[in-house]
Amino acid sequence: MTVKRSGAARSIVTMSSLLATVALFSACTFSPKPAGSAGTGTGAGAGASGGTGGGAGAAGGAPPLPSYDSIRIDPPSATVSVQPGSPAMQAYKAFGTKAGGAEEDITAKVNWSVDRPMLVPTIAGGVATTGDAAGGVVAVRATTATLGASATLVIKFSSTNVATGPGATPALPAAPAQPFGGPADTTRAPQLVYPNDGVLLPPNLNGVEVHYRPGSTSNTLFEISFANANTDVRVYTRCVTLEDGCVYKPDPSVWAQVAETNRGTGSVSVSVRGTDDAGAGVGQSATIKISFSKDDVRGGLYYWTTTLKSILRWDFGSTTQTAAETVVSPADGDGSTCVGCHALSHDGTKMVATLGGQNDGRILLWDVGNKMAMAKPFTQQHSQFESWNAAGTMFVGMYTDNHTNHSGPSNLLLFDGTTALMMGEIDVGGLRADHPDWSRDEQHIVFTSVDTAGSYTDQRPQKSGLAYIERAGAGWSPPMTFVPYVEGKNRYYPAVAPTNDFVVFNESTCPASGSGDDCDADTDPTATLFSMPLPPGSAKPTLLASANAPGVNDGTNTALTNTYAKWSPFIFQLDEMHKVLWATFSSKRRYGLYKDTGNLYIWMFAVDPGAASGAGDPSYAAFCLPFQALDTSNHIAQWTEQAVPIIP
Repeated sequence: MTVKRSGAARSIVTMSSLLATVALFSACTFSPKPAGSAGTGTGAGAGASGGTGGGAGAAGGAPPLPSYDSIRIDPPSATVSVQPGSPAMQAYKAFGTKAGGAEEDITAKVNWSVDRPMLVPTIAGGVATTGDAAGGVVAVRATTATLGASATLVIKFSSTNVATGPGATPALPAAPAQPFGGPADTTRAPQLVYPNDGVLLPPNLNGVEVHYRPGSTSNTLFEISFANANTDVRVYTRCVTLEDGCVYKPDPSVWAQVAETNRGTGSVSVSVRGTDDAGAGVGQSATIKISFSKDDVRGGLYYWTTTLKSILRWDFGSTTQTAAETVVSPADGDGSTCVGCHALSHDGTKMVATLGGQNDGRILLWDVGNKMAMAKPFTQQHSQFESWNAAGTMFVGMYTDNHTNHSGPSNLLLFDGTTALMMGEIDVGGLRADHPDWSRDEQHIVFTSVDTAGSYTDQRPQKSGLAYIERAGAGWSPPMTFVPYVEGKNRYYPAVAPTNDFVVFNESTCPASGSGDDCDADTDPTATLFSMPLPPGSAKPTLLASANAPGVNDGTNTALTNTYAKWSPFIFQLDEMHKVLWATFSSKRRYGLYKDTGNLYIWMFAVDPGAASGAGDPSYAAFCLPFQALDTSNHIAQWTEQAVPIIP
């Protein structure tokens, strides 16, 4: 199944291609893990969960079988069906081929393991025993000290889930599926509003809601379906009211049934059916497609919230966090001033934040784990926007708000990452630098190049293009144009991808004057996300059409304030053959059925790095991060490799 989006067509690995890949592996010899490592033993054993874990089995080395040239597993592929309370078993045999071509059954002589022990917790003697909580595609491995082979096990999963919390009142019928056998009635069709069609989700992001309008006041019972060739998960519920519709939030078990079964394997069709308790007529919504990456997303996300005037964080690696925690507040600064623009070292141990915003920008250098200032605050050089080098030993910033009339050239500034003392300037050849972003390989700094004649504060640059410098020995090259200024546009907020070879940035469309409040890089209504290769060469900016696209409740409105994109620092697996990157941005778009408050929320989207250098759209549809408060604006999200523990 190919998932198509406007501007690009790429496929998540299909079931047939995945089976072909595993079958190819089964015909090949590979070097197994050393004896004693995860995934090389026989019998039951613990392993990492999900699509990134090791094999199951007790530790222990396999005996050497020097008389065999190769081994194979029979059957090379198999399919079983499971549901809650009903696991399945599948038997495999291993055969060794000798130099003369003769085969021998060596099932009892090899080590058996799987790549997803959450789905197959036990494999011994070639017999795989599944769990009953989810399905999916599992690689079954047989290894000796020198040889190995792989087969595949497809676990089809089905379940019927009846709401027990919200959505269970009034009590559901004893057999809630039965009324849905009634006659079709298109006048009862519900409308799916959220998530957005074509979205790619991390499997570990539980909490993604389904929003829908009931379709008819006669509908009292609803069936939410997640389906594909290997998935049949259905939820029966009442309408839990949200504005003019209904909301369903999957509990962890239902989320795991859908996400784990489809981790890195293809798209899932989501639809809603509505009827009454008597089944007088059944209406069905249009279908949307969602999919899941193979890898969980991880790392820490730090963002600014306007109500608290503080910086909060979420740990994607945590299994216990239920609400975003405050990391830095005005009390940690001068006691009253807003702590706003911020940047973190990639390892998550240090943060540089600025106080007071426009015409202020005093530096606060913060030890995240020890929750304390690292240097005497507020007495050093001011800065407004910063970016750290890979080692976390220094950061680059800028400051023009002390200039007469907020105009004129302005260089990039280098600061010590331990003392916040300014180490020197990087000459940008008479340009005015803003919004610097330092690539992870430390070879490039991309920045906003602001009109030097205009009177603009650092937080509101106008008539801008993008420029970059690259490493030249111990110094830096003269500045080069990345994306030029174009009359009627404002280009700003560059963010270098963790692959170091392309950049996402913002472009706003300006009124006739070419500037103004709606074109000053400060929550511009027309702010739109584009990408561009680094170095640019002859490439043209690519519109990230899928990430920018409005949702159902946005209607035809495309002025959604899609701004300030930042990258997760990791390169993840989308499926067996493709990589995926994750990025966040702030937007005023509608979050499903939630009331339009005018606040900015943090949205997240996936990018196919293999397509980022071409002319097609490398992005997927965006989703709203579910852990953030909705009574405030949340933005300037920054990622780290980890959310370091904070000492009380």
